[in-house]
Amino acid sequence: MADGSVPAGPGPRVPRIGRRTASVLAAIVAIAVLPLLATSTWAAWTASNASPPNTFRTTTILLQDDQGAQAGSASSSGTAVFSVSNLEPNSPATTACIGVVFAGTGSATGLTLSATLGGAGQTALQSQLKMTAATYNTSGTVAVTGGTNTNSGSCTNYPAGGTDQTIGTQGATLQSWAAGGPYSIAAPVTNTWYLFTVSGLPPAASACATYCSQTITIALTWTLTTT
Repeated sequence: MADGSVPAGPGPRVPRIGRRTASVLAAIVAIAVLPLLATSTWAAWTASNASPPNTFRTTTILLQDDQGAQAGSASSSGTAVFSVSNLEPNSPATTACIGVVFAGTGSATGLTLSATLGGAGQTALQSQLKMTAATYNTSGTVAVTGGTNTNSGSCTNYPAGGTDQTIGTQGATLQSWAAGGPYSIAAPVTNTWYLFTVSGLPPAASACATYCSQTITIALTWTLTTT
């Protein structure tokens, strides 16, 4: 050249890439990128808060007598208040007592006493024997030990104080007295004592063909309601 510069020679030769080669390279790049995309996904935060188990509990009630019977939170049968045998015409009356106590977290709102007659001799004897006296005393001055037979029908612990409340018609036949229930027991219903006097066989019941070898039973049931 006139200015003495050296003309530029041809640059480095760049190899041409054919369409097929370019497609293969693109596929390789795509395949290489996929694992990166898969491993670059971030998990979201998770958190949970749980309240401890919440409790709902029912109340408890336990109605017991000192002859060993109890019902409610525990259950067991007790011993009979009366166990009279060898009745004869003009036999004496028999008196027995029982104490009833209530315990539990529920509040007692009502107590009733009902009687049920039974036995093979019910028909023959239910109009001959009488409930000469049936009373209860709610003074609560004498505690009742419930759940075990600590009384055996004894009236030793029947309260001397307080006021006796009558239960049904005094002197009624067993048939009539039982039919008159259930009888409501006034509050308080715990540490309450009950006294029952059942007459003997009257002199007029002397026909052995009718009255001999006869058995009558009377079941006394206390039923408690609470709030």
